[in-house]
Amino acid sequence: MKVTVEEAAPCKKKIHVEVPKEEVDRKFQEIYGELKQKAQLPGFRPGRAPLSLLKARFGPYVRDQVLEKLLPEAYENALEEAGVKPALEPKIPQIELEEGKEFRMVIEVETEPEFELGEYTDLEVEEKSYSPSEEEVEKFLERMREQKATLSDREDGVAQEGDLVVIDYQVELDGEPVEGKKGEGMSLILGRKETVPGFEEGILGHKVGETFPVDVEFPEDHYDKDLAGKKGCFVVTLKEVKKRELPSLDDEFAKSMGFSSLEELKESVRKDLQKEYDRKAREEMVEGLKERLVARYDFPLPPSLVEEKVARRLDDEKFKFRLRGMDPDKANVDWEERKKELEEEVIKEVRFSYILSKIAQAEGIKVEEDDLREEVEKVAQRLQRPLEEVADLMYRSGRLQGLSLDILHERVLDFLLEKAREAISQDEPVAEEEESRNESEGE
Repeated sequence: MKVTVEEAAPCKKKIHVEVPKEEVDRKFQEIYGELKQKAQLPGFRPGRAPLSLLKARFGPYVRDQVLEKLLPEAYENALEEAGVKPALEPKIPQIELEEGKEFRMVIEVETEPEFELGEYTDLEVEEKSYSPSEEEVEKFLERMREQKATLSDREDGVAQEGDLVVIDYQVELDGEPVEGKKGEGMSLILGRKETVPGFEEGILGHKVGETFPVDVEFPEDHYDKDLAGKKGCFVVTLKEVKKRELPSLDDEFAKSMGFSSLEELKESVRKDLQKEYDRKAREEMVEGLKERLVARYDFPLPPSLVEEKVARRLDDEKFKFRLRGMDPDKANVDWEERKKELEEEVIKEVRFSYILSKIAQAEGIKVEEDDLREEVEKVAQRLQRPLEEVADLMYRSGRLQGLSLDILHERVLDFLLEKAREAISQDEPVAEEEESRNESEGE
């Protein structure tokens, strides 16, 4: 088999493959031989039909069978001989197969980038550390109380601050209803200010059964571009008003949440908040590493890989608008500009991913089977499904490979963060010595 590699573009190669006609003819003979023994043609016993008749009747079928046998083997051997690592599933835009001639095909493959690693253990990243305040603990406890709130109808039906109300509404601009801008059975808690400024205040004091206007001015950055920056009106029908009663924050409340005392509950909340802050601190340090590390490299990336990731993220963002019952094209978003922003983000992330994988290879950092199994067990526990079922599903969907890469990159990040801390600690004595020398000279 003859294999020729053409550099089509950065991270893109064309592999020209040619299989000798002798091998091609041998495959055709094999298929025709098998077919001759099975084919039942009028006037001929099995195994007696002439080859010319078989070719006339079954030529296209035999060609497909030969291709099915030749292509996978030639494809795998060509990639191995070319020594390329596909970043995505390769494409085969050209195939030539005919009995008595060489089998030719062209494989277009986008490859993983090749680059020199350079220095990466001298990165300095500011150490981050956060702790929750007592105010944050109290706010978290308040949210827990709200989750345990009991609801009861207000006797007079008049909406007050803190009440849960159920409304129907229709948005109007210049006194005319706006098509598609209405809602039925919408619930909200008055006083949280989670809607358009002035909207919740306009409901206060109204009674169940009333229909009334609430004038508002939509912010310039409102998610709906048809309403953004405009003065409008909600025509509201108040359907229900529920008084919310929150439980007292005491030991009894803590016991209802599974704790022995209020102090134990508070301590648990502090620990949970601290975990979130630790995660936030690490994310910020990793972001610092990413900025410094990516700035050192400028190698090309597989274009289709970037395009695919950008398209997927764009679809995800548009889907969120559809979940809210909105047409994404009517959202207050410049999708072309958003696409450019996502391209910048994806390019940085993909480049960072390749750098981390390269460092893992250089440092001998690996993911063992037991490590992967441990993470799959965690997923199975969260989903409350059997381990084997979850592992099989992740394998067939390709997520197992992604999980393995995530674990690998996390270990590389731990390694880099430790090196960054060492670099900072080595600089500190030098800085202190220089400061001491300057003070001595000043005296």
